[in-house]
Order: sequence, then structure tokens, then C-alpha cells
Amino acid sequence: MLSYNRKYHFVCTLTLNKSHVLTGACLPKDDIINWLFLETTDRLYSFVYKIESPIQARYNQPFRAKIAFTMYEEAKLFVKLNETYKVLRGQENIGWLTVDNVID
Repeated sequence: MLSYNRKYHFVCTLTLNKSHVLTGACLPKDDIINWLFLETTDRLYSFVYKIESPIQARYNQPFRAKIAFTMYEEAKLFVKLNETYKVLRGQENIGWLTVDNVID
């Protein structure tokens, strides 16, 4: 898991499906992997996320999260507000992300 002690760049709405590698009745807050990829038309951008209300977050339901890109200077040129992007966990498509706001 990447550090939560970081500057987050955007607030988003994240809808995740439970990964096939997770077992049992876990929730998004229980997943120790918080490093995912956002897919644009021609690139993947790695990011970490922090769920705003971890207790309420559920798989297959939208929840709010803050995200921080590892290559922010490049990602900010391509990532657009109110756009929806595919989210991957490694090679596995696990959901969608809509960028709602920029964090100053």
C-alpha cells in the first residue's frame, strides 16, 4: 500500500467492482491495495486513492474518494473534470472513476 500521507490532486466518484483476487465479504476499505490505474484513450496513469467515508463505501456502488497521481504533472494535462475513466487493478478492469473537483 502506498502512503496516505500525501497531497491529493482530485476529488472523484469511484465505482469499484470487487477484484477476483479478493475473497470473502470484504469492503473497499478492507482492500490493502490502494494503487490503481486510470485509463485514458492512449495512456495509463497510476494513482492512489483515499475513501472519504470508508464505512459507507461498497463495491458496485459509487463512493467519493480523493486521488493522487504518481505522475501528476503529466496526468493533469490529460485528466478532465466531469470525465469518466476506466479503472484497472493491474490488468484487471475493476470499475470507473469520474473526476469531480480539483483540490488546491
